[in-house]
Amino acid sequence: MVFIGAVPDFHCRLSQYNLSGTSLHNLSYRQLKRLVIPKGEKCFQLNVTLEELTIIELDYNASSSNVWNKTNRLTPCVNGYEFSRVDYQDTITSEFDLVCNNKFWISTSKSVFFVGRLVGAVIFGQLSDRYGRRPMFFLGCILLVIAGTLASFAPNMYVFLPAYFCQGAAHTGAFLVSYTLSTELVGPNYRTLAGFVIQGFYSIGFMSLAGIAYFVRDWRYLEMAITAPTLLFGIYWWFLPESVRWLISHGKDAEAEDILRAAAKENGVTLNSDIIESLKHAQPVTEGRQYYFLDLVNNWKMARLSLNIWFNWLVNALVYYGLSLNTGNLAGDPYLNFCIAGAVEIPAYALCIAFLNKVGRRWPLVLSMYLGGLACILSGCIPVNGSRGVETLTVILAMIGKFGITASYGIIYLMAAEIFPTVTRNIGMGVASMSARIGGILAPFFLDLKTVSEALPLILFGGLSLLAGSLALMLPETAGKPLPQLPEDVDTGISGRFVSYLWRFISL
Repeated sequence: MVFIGAVPDFHCRLSQYNLSGTSLHNLSYRQLKRLVIPKGEKCFQLNVTLEELTIIELDYNASSSNVWNKTNRLTPCVNGYEFSRVDYQDTITSEFDLVCNNKFWISTSKSVFFVGRLVGAVIFGQLSDRYGRRPMFFLGCILLVIAGTLASFAPNMYVFLPAYFCQGAAHTGAFLVSYTLSTELVGPNYRTLAGFVIQGFYSIGFMSLAGIAYFVRDWRYLEMAITAPTLLFGIYWWFLPESVRWLISHGKDAEAEDILRAAAKENGVTLNSDIIESLKHAQPVTEGRQYYFLDLVNNWKMARLSLNIWFNWLVNALVYYGLSLNTGNLAGDPYLNFCIAGAVEIPAYALCIAFLNKVGRRWPLVLSMYLGGLACILSGCIPVNGSRGVETLTVILAMIGKFGITASYGIIYLMAAEIFPTVTRNIGMGVASMSARIGGILAPFFLDLKTVSEALPLILFGGLSLLAGSLALMLPETAGKPLPQLPEDVDTGISGRFVSYLWRFISL
């Protein structure tokens, strides 16, 4: 939506004035615009006839304010809008006139996409648990191709929005299923690496989109250009295996063993004959009972940790997507800014891979959120005043903010999975994912606050990052510790120990 829904510079279209054969026939378009449209105005024009315009032209050499004081007859644009084609050829904004009274469509479109992602995460998560990872991955790809094609041919917003919703659902469905499948196909020692490598390729796709959009500047062709590569996943049908863990959990031992033996043969190792049985018995202890959402909040210890994690997920998603969508509003070239915003993610993930197992999770999470938060606040507060050097500084600070929030997003993802006990881990991670989708839904509306103040969205992003980072101090360190199996095994973290010590002191 950064490119498809970009808002080019615009003003009222002045096609109603035919100056040929009049005393104003030598008037240039720029001069006509100065007469009819107030300086800096986009949504209103002077409501005058051609005869009245001739009278106003007599005051052309007078100050613009004098002309407007005499007339004072502003009206919404009569014949639609004229859009600049300097940075974009056609966007949904320029084609469907989504400005002024209709500008809500842009924010609505972005939020609809994230609502689709929320629905897709829920539906595809359940379907992949029931029918397998592999078929749901291909279903997501098929739906993505269909929805992207429909969106590219949409004649109006009433057709575009449902298609865009389905794109969001299919996008998240295919990505989450492939992420789960990838981490389930590797050993425990490589899951962290596999997860961050997947995110690294996501960042490469982020950067590639800027290049594609630079050369394909019509939104319909751009939709088709970013949808078409999904067809390449059809090749995966012949060699993408099903998750071994899913097969075993559904009693398909023979298929699981075939996949394991093929992998062992490829790696030149010998597979133990009892490998399937050992995997079957590596199940968590549940004490013969079922665990539900309430088990995550039914006591102060679990409620404090759960709410802290979910709030961190919401803030990370809100700031991450807010900064990503805001690249078009930054000073400088929008394509270059978007590409840089994707590029800074790669070193963020690389640092996570290099240091998380050495220095732990909590402090890198806190420091990265502080770094991102402070950079966002500074980027929003520094007055530009037309200075190219200051404009560049604000962009650099915004990218530092993106670097910090990218690192923290990756860390909280890993940390949450290590904090929740095994018996409620899927439930806890599911709620965390929903919290992130809510953050994505809210991000476009936070960006709309720039109509109140240009700096307000970045200041809010920064303030929330600092708040979430401070709360993360209360989370327990999870590096090098065994995963908790039951709620009683969960570490209380700093705040839990502080409350415990305080209670003992009061009881003395």
